[in-house]
Amino acid sequence: MPIPAIILIAVGLILLLVEIFILPGFGAAGIPGIIFILAGSVWIIVQTRNWQLGLSVAGATIIIIIPLAILAFWLVPRTRVGKTMILNTTERSEDGFQAPSKELEKLIGKSGTAITPLRPAGAAMIQGMRVDVVSQGDFIAKDSEVEVVNVEGNRVVVRDLS
Repeated sequence: MPIPAIILIAVGLILLLVEIFILPGFGAAGIPGIIFILAGSVWIIVQTRNWQLGLSVAGATIIIIIPLAILAFWLVPRTRVGKTMILNTTERSEDGFQAPSKELEKLIGKSGTAITPLRPAGAAMIQGMRVDVVSQGDFIAKDSEVEVVNVEGNRVVVRDLS
């Protein structure tokens, strides 16, 4: 069995482990690792002219990779490095986070009056409720009539009707 091919496969496995345990994201070491594993498997087939041996090595490599991946998904979140990679905080209302209001969505199509100049952000009185709004990019003068055209989360978008 060709030793360089085995070295290629081993380096490929090491690169995959580096990708899983050390480098964040995907691709920096994982893609070369996969390429090395495939190249090593093809090398064995070409050098030995033995398809059975090459496919056996490729199969053994896959059999090794699957449990390692399962182990990594189980183990990484429990390690110190894994805990720094995974966000465990929540967005609480006490911290200033707010869920989109269904009340604001009811304002789409309704009109009101700009109570401050909109450059493009400001405030408007719509159906007796003071609402922080933004224009579609235009300057809208105070006391102009505006219409709600869109609500994106807590962002109310208006257009000038004057």
